[in-house]
Amino acid sequence: MPALVSLALDKGLDLLGTALGQWLPALLLAAGLAGAWLYRRVWATPPEPPHVRHFTLLRTESPDGRPVRYETTRPTGTKITPWVDGRQRLYELTDVQLEDGTYAAEPFDHR
Repeated sequence: MPALVSLALDKGLDLLGTALGQWLPALLLAAGLAGAWLYRRVWATPPEPPHVRHFTLLRTESPDGRPVRYETTRPTGTKITPWVDGRQRLYELTDVQLEDGTYAAEPFDHR
């Protein structure tokens, strides 16, 4: 082994430079691409927080005669059980938009 190192030094060859010399641009390019991908993945814009949507609970009335409203960030298709007239009732949130800009919540129990 000392003879090999001596021979390499005599010829002016750097073992590290010789081994990586032809692959150094490819390694730098790969490292740059990996760094860019990681940067985009880690520092990407966070997802937008869920929006609060207003639902009208169909077939309900508040004491003043207006429909009962319900605010939530839950997606459509979710079943909710708000208190209406002193008891819990089951509703499903829909994506049907009403004239007043709220969305409809369909009742499941028709008592």
